[in-house]
Amino acid sequence: MNTDPWRSIGAGATGPVVAGAQYLLRARGHAIVADGDYGPVTAAAVSAFQASAGLPVDGAVGEADWPLLVVTVGSGASGDAVRAVQQFGLLSMPGDTPLAIDGSYGPLTAARIRFFQESWGLTSDGIAGPATWSFLSTMLPGPRPWPLVAVGATQATNWRVRAAQHLLRARGAPIAADGVFGPASGAAVFAFQGTLRDSDWGTALGQLDWPSLVVQVRQGDTGEAVRAAQTLLPGPVTVDGDFGPQTDAATRAFQQAFAPPADGIVGPDTWHALTLRLFD
Repeated sequence: MNTDPWRSIGAGATGPVVAGAQYLLRARGHAIVADGDYGPVTAAAVSAFQASAGLPVDGAVGEADWPLLVVTVGSGASGDAVRAVQQFGLLSMPGDTPLAIDGSYGPLTAARIRFFQESWGLTSDGIAGPATWSFLSTMLPGPRPWPLVAVGATQATNWRVRAAQHLLRARGAPIAADGVFGPASGAAVFAFQGTLRDSDWGTALGQLDWPSLVVQVRQGDTGEAVRAAQTLLPGPVTVDGDFGPQTDAATRAFQQAFAPPADGIVGPDTWHALTLRLFD
């Protein structure tokens, strides 16, 4: 759950996540229509899939069901499992043409998946496997997940790396905020997780970590948490650890566009928005 934010769907749900599950069921031999409407026929197909997979049968696709339902697809693949991915559209920017739902995993589908993966801090390999599907499953109304920062990431491949390192330093980790999330940063994550819970420890920052890692900052504050916010804020912001007028103005401008109210306080909602890929 920390690194795979699966979302559950069931009777009455609609939209691309439902259509994705329906195409996956078709890929597994269930003759249903992928219409994006989770009705009785879909529930019956899910129940049949659960029974065949040895899962509890409740007709809803939940956290335990998705990993067994998804089909890993990549370049050269074809069929309904590819359509399951393509029907999300996967725009790289506003104005993009959505992917054609043609069941052929070509270069454009691979490129759009790589962009999606990079947006969430996943390994950007262009292959739609369980980790990628865990984030696709969250494309529903409601709160968005937190992205990942994993060992092996750099500032160039995941723009949150330095912010994560500064926040870990703010929590006492003796690491450098050098933009390379190596073994020392992973060990700092593991140690931090040990202060939060009894299990589900690892070396990647995920869903259970960010809410406790972020530190509320505002004008007049100084230190590593301020540096973390400054690395994420758009515009000409000096990363000096001093939350002065420049940082305040950049914070308010960002909040006005993406995370109102524009109060200049970098709290949980603003931190979350700063870690996401957002478009004007």
